Amino acid sequence: MKRPIPLLRLSPEAAGELQQACTKATTELQELSRFRKEFDRQLIERIGADAVRQLHKDTKHALLLADLVREAA
Repeated sequence: MKRPIPLLRLSPEAAGELQQACTKATTELQELSRFRKEFDRQLIERIGADAVRQLHKDTKHALLLADLVREAA
């Protein structure tokens, strides 16, 4: 039988710091998401939806390739 995983106990100070860090990260992520949506909207207006779709696809493939190269090294 497996033993239950013990719970992590934090001091109130550590829990507060962790909560603040989580809140800050969440806020930054929401800001980045908002920026990206607006950026994509403006990019679509300027170069067209098909070009933006191709750019996203090419970027995704480039990142996957970079991950593969890093894993192989």
